[in-house]
Amino acid sequence: MGKKKSKKNMWYRQCTLTSPTEDGKMCQIAWIPEKFAVKGRVVYFGKKTASPKRFWTVVSAPAARKSGAYLGEHERDYLTQRQASDI
Repeated sequence: MGKKKSKKNMWYRQCTLTSPTEDGKMCQIAWIPEKFAVKGRVVYFGKKTASPKRFWTVVSAPAARKSGAYLGEHERDYLTQRQASDI
């Protein structure tokens, strides 16, 4: 059996995703594992269901990638950003 990769050893791509809604579609941007970051691929967050709220289609998957270790270290950087009033 192969050794399971930890999230820190995986590569991620920042993709644009869409999901159908009753009156159009929702868009979001998310870092997803590189093996799922393929334009046109359907991805699920949470349990796999037929509910439109649960599946997303990858619209763009740029070539740029980041390691899981880097993303883990920087995932909360926005909490330490200075406000315009601080300057």
